[in-house]
Amino acid sequence: MRLKNIIVYLLSISIFIIGCQQLDNQMKTGLDDHVSISVDDVNPDEIFYTGTVFIGDAADRFGTDEYALNSATITDDTLDISVSYSGGCKDHQFTLVASDTFLESFPVQLHAAIAHNANGDTCEAYPTENYRFDLTPIKTMYQEAYRQEAGTIILRLKDAPDAELVYEFTI
Repeated sequence: MRLKNIIVYLLSISIFIIGCQQLDNQMKTGLDDHVSISVDDVNPDEIFYTGTVFIGDAADRFGTDEYALNSATITDDTLDISVSYSGGCKDHQFTLVASDTFLESFPVQLHAAIAHNANGDTCEAYPTENYRFDLTPIKTMYQEAYRQEAGTIILRLKDAPDAELVYEFTI
């Protein structure tokens, strides 16, 4: 009876280890796709993870870990970015931190930055990932401040490779 329990225990451990190895071969799931995707099945440039948007003074609240901002584009109400960073063993969070004050110009401008929290990841891989940020809270802030449904904002994103990101929205 004792030998049977040991065999069942060892078999259970083996199945657990195999399952963990299979999970390591899958990419993390972004909120945009809601499914697990095998690394072999997709182009990494087509996977987007959803980032958080914060408006106001965040100080260092959302992290100060280094990263490279490879690209940034705005389409409709979405900011798409590509970032590279050192790590790969833990989940990383990227937050769009936007000022709560527009710069008065025509069109108005808004300072913003991407905050990175590596969660203490000390691994040495250098992954590149794509993130999407919903700009609707920024549009709402504009609409409330200027009492206009349509508008244009120049998003001054810190370290953005392109000089100007134009966010236009209509009724």
